Amino acid sequence: MELHESIHLMFMLLAHVMRGAGTFSLEEKIKMIQFLCYICNNTNTELLNTGNSCGDQTCKTNHGNTPRIN
Repeated sequence: MELHESIHLMFMLLAHVMRGAGTFSLEEKIKMIQFLCYICNNTNTELLNTGNSCGDQTCKTNHGNTPRIN
């Protein structure tokens, strides 16, 4: 996942949290934290270090166990 996609997802989650402030259960809060961890772990940071995206290399991300917020 590219950096701009991660930032976009975080802003969408922030907007969701701001609209429903005070109405989330502990379980929903834990799922949101897990989702943020997933975003951080699967963001392509090579772009920041090298100045280019994956190019010819295959980007490896673990999308098999994506957490879902219900």
